[in-house]
Amino acid sequence: MNAWQNVAARLRRLFGTLGEAHRAQAVNTAEAELRELQHVFALLVMGQAVGLPSPPAQITLALLPEMEDELRLLLDRIDTAQAPFSELYSTFPVD
Repeated sequence: MNAWQNVAARLRRLFGTLGEAHRAQAVNTAEAELRELQHVFALLVMGQAVGLPSPPAQITLALLPEMEDELRLLLDRIDTAQAPFSELYSTFPVD
């Protein structure tokens, strides 16, 4: 009977590990989907920057607080676009 308990304990550990792996994969998939939805949202709101029809100004202004992170990223990219080596130097410690 002791051997059966050993097998049962190993199976419980195996299924527990499989469950953790599936949960981690589900979280990673949900996070990737969230990032893609944020990109689509930013494109819909700020689409005039790339030539897409823009929503009415009142709607765009109402949605701007939701796009704070995207706007900061956009401004950072604009700053480094003029001097591409500045991003490299800010990443690596250069003395």
